[in-house]
Amino acid sequence: MAREQLLQYNIAYDKREADPIFIVTQLKTHLKERFNVLLSTAEYSIVDGHLTRRGTDEPFISSIIRGRDLVRRLAPTPVDFDREDAEVEGFGQVIDPFFSNLQTPLGSKVLSISPRGEERSKYQHNFYDIFTLKTKDGQRYVEMRRYSSALTPPDYARILPGLNPDNPPTATEFLRKPIKITDIFATAEQIHGALHKRHDYMEEARFEEIWEGVQPAVANYLTNRDANSFNAILNLADRVAFTDYVNRFPTRAELISLGNQKVRQTVGPCPGKSGAEDENSPFSVSEFDNKHWDYHTGDCVVCNSKNVEVGPCNICRECEQEFDKEL
Repeated sequence: MAREQLLQYNIAYDKREADPIFIVTQLKTHLKERFNVLLSTAEYSIVDGHLTRRGTDEPFISSIIRGRDLVRRLAPTPVDFDREDAEVEGFGQVIDPFFSNLQTPLGSKVLSISPRGEERSKYQHNFYDIFTLKTKDGQRYVEMRRYSSALTPPDYARILPGLNPDNPPTATEFLRKPIKITDIFATAEQIHGALHKRHDYMEEARFEEIWEGVQPAVANYLTNRDANSFNAILNLADRVAFTDYVNRFPTRAELISLGNQKVRQTVGPCPGKSGAEDENSPFSVSEFDNKHWDYHTGDCVVCNSKNVEVGPCNICRECEQEFDKEL
């Protein structure tokens, strides 16, 4: 079955970006979504009855709440309000108390599903998080693994017990009610594979081989930052993934040729998109918590300052401070 449609990629943004590491990270994430693979991992400590980011005692739920409140000031999207509230409720009322309870067995898991938002939503990624309770040196902690998903809400409803494929949960309902998994022996990777049993997906080790194979195209893109060099990355990735491709050092002419070829489309709810020219999209309201986000060089959308440090909303530190005073 074909992979679900991805967001297209924002080349215009990369043309203004001064940090090549940031661009490479974005490219890798885009490819990971294209192949339905592990996107990222995170670990949470358990402190005073709450999950916290490593290295801080502040409950992570506070970061989610702060992010929700801030994004509604910076970029309010009414169609997302229920979804953002549901993310707060799901983490605060299900995930946080479940894992901070000392009676919860090691190996327990929670599946938090985050489908693509509806039209006009800023949340256009399709993924899920698998949280697992673990221990190291006698200390309990939670590992979160985020996977790109090819599944639609009806797909989930067909796979998961107790759901109706003819009336599947909405994104808001999925986020409000994360699913506890009682099998303490199943790994997150096994769960990912089971969910995608009838859909294409890729294990992390195989993706890393593909990522290594496309490095010449990535270097070419960093130099040119145009549609041809971006499409060359996608087409080269497909060659490495689906053929017996062995040429690790394509010439400049070969990269141009790859960029001129048609890019494999990924059919889904928004068919017809494949290569360059999309907008950036957040995964979670917690990304908007400006006490924790990463900054990169860009242009501020509020004061129009050029080549300054901006967060994921493309707002500079000075403008953020003004917004913080109003909160």
